[in-house]
Parts: sequence; structure tokens; C-alpha cells
Amino acid sequence: MKYHRLWLWLTLLLPLFCADAAEFRVKTLSSKVVEGQYLMDAEIDYRFSDRAIEALVNGVPLTLEVHIQLRDSNAWIWQKDLIDLRLRYRLRYLALASVYQVVDLQSDTHQNFHTERSAFEALGEIRGVPLISQEQLEKGRRYRLALRSSLDIEALPLPLRPMAYVTSSWKLSSDWAELEIIP
Repeated sequence: MKYHRLWLWLTLLLPLFCADAAEFRVKTLSSKVVEGQYLMDAEIDYRFSDRAIEALVNGVPLTLEVHIQLRDSNAWIWQKDLIDLRLRYRLRYLALASVYQVVDLQSDTHQNFHTERSAFEALGEIRGVPLISQEQLEKGRRYRLALRSSLDIEALPLPLRPMAYVTSSWKLSSDWAELEIIP
């Protein structure tokens, strides 16, 4: 009887241990003033699901969106953000060249990488994003800088979208990371 219970527990817990360790996580978020302009740096750890990596390796480009908001800490929910910015990046695998390509869709620049991990790391390094001039922020007032990254399901090829909407392995998004800015 004890062994039956043990097997039952192991069978119930097995999916938890075998589940994808897919997650997006904002490791660091910081800002600094350079020549009167606030600049933002962030580091995001991208861990894609096996299903997303399989699609990538089979030629499906993955588009990521980094959502950045800056608002007064005391602002009501209906008040406008000082900044509501979306940075978009595309990750694709070029099979003939055996390289992963990261494309910055804002500047249309790209970088090539020979390993999946190095492409993911480069994708997660965001440096020197201009936010707002120092004069636009009131001295002594508190502001909240927030950042979140997610996989853009709408950018997937049309046949993949229905499955992506109902499958957790495609719903990849980080939690909001926040930073208080006091000029």
C-alpha cells in the first residue's frame, strides 16, 4: 500500500519536474544621467520554451517586445505616462549559415551569433536607451520606471497563432521590473 501511494505521488509530481523552465526575467534595471538626458540600461534573462526553440530552429522568427514606462509615482491610473515606449527585437535562425541573428527593429541593425546562448545573452543586453531630459522631471518628485519583456504572439506566422494563444509554452513574459527615480 505504501508503494502504491509513493508511485501515485511520483506520477502526480513528475510533470512539475519535467515542465519547461521557460521564463523571461529582468535581472537588472538602472538609469543614469548623461549630458542632461536620462538613459536606461537593463539585463533580461531569456529562457525560451522547448516549443519556441523548436520553431526558431525550423525557421520561425521570434519577435520580442520590451515595454518601458515612466510615470509619476503619485499618478492616478488614468493619467498619461511620461514615457510609454516599446522596443522590438527579432530573433531568427539562419540554417544555411548556422547562425542566430538578432535584429533591432528600431534601427534595423543586426548581429549574428554562432550559439543560441550567445544570441539570447545579446538580446537581453539593453544599453543606453534615451528616456527623457533631466529638465522634464521635477526635482524631489518620485517617478517610477518600469520594464517588461514578452514574446509577441501577434508576430508569429498565422498558422501558429491559435496554438500560441492557448499553449503556456508560448506565453512568455517577464514580470514588471521597477526602479524609482528621484531627480
